[in-house]
Amino acid sequence: MARKLPMVHCRVCGEEIDRNIDPEGQKWLMTSKNYFYHRKCYDNWKKAQLDDDEQYIDLIYDFIVRDLKESYDWWVCEAQRKKFIKENKMTNKGILFALKYFYEIKKGDWKKGHGGIGIIPFIYNESCAYWAARERQSEGLIKEIERQMREATERPKVRVKKKEKKKKVVDFSVLDNLEDDE
Repeated sequence: MARKLPMVHCRVCGEEIDRNIDPEGQKWLMTSKNYFYHRKCYDNWKKAQLDDDEQYIDLIYDFIVRDLKESYDWWVCEAQRKKFIKENKMTNKGILFALKYFYEIKKGDWKKGHGGIGIIPFIYNESCAYWAARERQSEGLIKEIERQMREATERPKVRVKKKEKKKKVVDFSVLDNLEDDE
């Protein structure tokens, strides 16, 4: 006798999901433990999340690598980005456009940042004013830039690999020392 699975609720629409009728999960899915969704609800919810600020995180790093053609220290950048969002009430989108403003428009020097994005608090408000003025001048400019950046990220992502440190191998034998003594 098969074990009867309990009823669960879709996290989007709230309707019940009977896992006993569809045991293979063709009409529902579980993304993580106890997070159940109807497939259609989940797909629609994911599409709606594309406008979320989190999507700009990949665009920030993609901008640094592809457009600026520079390397960065991921740990430093992430710590700085999270600090800016938490303490200064900035957004990932604002950080991305501040980077574009400083390095493309103002022609800032990436080398002075030592692989981080520490310039952001100093130029964020100036950048916001610049992009707001540009948007007023030509409506839709920001949307066009965002569209172009999304298309660019659809290309394969560039991953920066860590350099492996070579271990020094010391080759010696106890017998070598014994022969020298004799």
